[in-house]
Parts: sequence; structure tokens; C-alpha cells
Amino acid sequence: MSEKQNEAFLSVKDIEVIYTSGKKIVHAVNGVSFDMKRGETLGLVGETGAGKTTIARAILRILPDPPAIFKGGRIELDGVNLIDLTEEEMLKIRGDKIAMIFQDPMTALNPLMTVGDQILEVLQLHNKSESKEELIKRAGDMLELVNIPRERYGEYPHQFSGGMKQRVVIAMALACDPQLLLADEPTTALDVTIQAQVLDLIRELREKYQTSMILITHDLGVVAETCDKVAVIYAGEIVEYGDKRSIYKHTTHPYTIGLFDSLPDISVQANRLKPISGMPPDPTDLPEGCAFSPRCPYATEECRAAHPQLREIAPGHFVRCCLRGKEE
Repeated sequence: MSEKQNEAFLSVKDIEVIYTSGKKIVHAVNGVSFDMKRGETLGLVGETGAGKTTIARAILRILPDPPAIFKGGRIELDGVNLIDLTEEEMLKIRGDKIAMIFQDPMTALNPLMTVGDQILEVLQLHNKSESKEELIKRAGDMLELVNIPRERYGEYPHQFSGGMKQRVVIAMALACDPQLLLADEPTTALDVTIQAQVLDLIRELREKYQTSMILITHDLGVVAETCDKVAVIYAGEIVEYGDKRSIYKHTTHPYTIGLFDSLPDISVQANRLKPISGMPPDPTDLPEGCAFSPRCPYATEECRAAHPQLREIAPGHFVRCCLRGKEE
């Protein structure tokens, strides 16, 4: 692998995002940091409302304004801080260097445009020098790439199944060969068989184009099949981070342990699943100490009083826990 492939081309440092809701402030993302190398896939895992999608939208700079406010931090792509760029400069990056596969293809596609024209629109935004005829051919090529015959170029989204719509969304995202792909629960709305086909397609195309990817999901099985590194998100923070083997074989944070324990195990006979007790904290009123302490079976007074920092407990394996970090 070349030196260029080894270097961290995406660097997220201490980003903080809040939402305003009336007189309340929602602390959605609280000091998240991570680096990614070229061709690498990072899984963002956690419960609904943990802040995973907000992290991706912050990278792409498509947070709703208002009510979202980017409070601080840096997001560097190839050494360029995206936060410093104007909206016009970001328009050149969205869809070209960074693309996003949204969770629901029903809302990601325009019902009044043919699927081919929607791919063509992306290509036209970033390829001013090519003729329309050339770009129409490329749009047809993208349909074929995701296993949709180019003869369906002139059809509308309602004429496609859910899985086919998601393939069109993938074709749109990959149309300009992005360096970074943000996939926000890309298979949630699909049945299990179609989920597997779409994930195989994403993995195949990512490897073909050496595209880096951030995969947002709550499905640990999908992460195991797809990702190189894993960041477990809780209450807008990374509570455990490392390569896939470290997270799966040496699970350390009590929240991560709870996520794995809540999965069904076909080798064990049980009448009920084992959920994590309690509920995620109110993001407008986070606990003073560790955000997970109200639900943690190991919590002490120190956990409730002091906010833990990420500790490196093994090379490349980080944990945000007062107790677990010390044990290692």
C-alpha cells in the first residue's frame, strides 16, 4: 500500500454540535474525534439518538441552520479544514469528494424526476467540461454498475422496489467517484435478503474505487462484515474506539458490553433477550459525570462526579470509562 493510502486523509477533532429547541439546548455531539485513512471503513454504532447521523451531517456540512449550531472543532479533508470553507466551496465538495447514502430512499429521490436524470444532475454539477450526451451515457453506466439495466433510465422512483431505489441512491452517491462515502443506515428500510445484496454491492464498489466509508448503523453484524474500525457512540461521545478485532474480541466499555449482550445467541437457550437497563439520558440535561453512569451496573461515586476521558488501554484501543481504563 502506498504512503498516500496510509496517511489520515480525514481528521475529525473535538467537534461539538448543539440543537436549540425552544429555550432548551440539545447537546447532540460532544467533542468527537477520530482519524481515517484512505480506503478505510469506520462503523459508527449506537442507539437511536446517540448523535451518529449528526456527526455525518457535520462532516458534509448539511446541518439544519437553525436549529443546529456547530460549536467548535475541526474537520480536515486532505489537510483542508471544511469548517473554514464557504457554502459555494462546499457545494463543489458535496457529491464529488464526499457523498452520502441516506437512510430512506423514498425521501432521497425526487418523485417527479426519472432516476436517470437524477444521476445525470449529480454528474452535471461536477463535470462542466463534458457534453450532455457523454454524461447521459455515464449515468446509464452507473445504473448498470448497481445492476439496474440502462433501459430503465427513463423510469420514475415509484416504478422501483425499495431495494432498487436504494441502488439508485448508491449510484447517485458514487457517480463522481467520491473519496469518502457516508452511509446512514443504508439498509434499514429493506428486508433481510435485500439488505445483504445492498451491503455486498456497497462493499464491492468501495473496494473497486478504494473509497473510504463511514457506516452509521445499530447493527453489530453489519459492522462485523463491513468495517475496519469501530466507534461506539453514546450521548454524543465516543465511549469505545478501535479496530474491529479489539472491539469484538476485547469488548471493554460497559455500554459496548451491554450492546453485545443484548444480541440473541443461537447457542444459548433463553426465553428473553437481555436489554441494557434504563434509557439514554436526556440530551438537554446530561449527567454531570459519565453519561452512562445512570445505567451502568459498575458505576461508583467517582463515575457520577467525574467526566471520564478516552484512555488508550491497548495500541489503538480507546475507552471512556473511569474504572475500565484503570483496570487495563
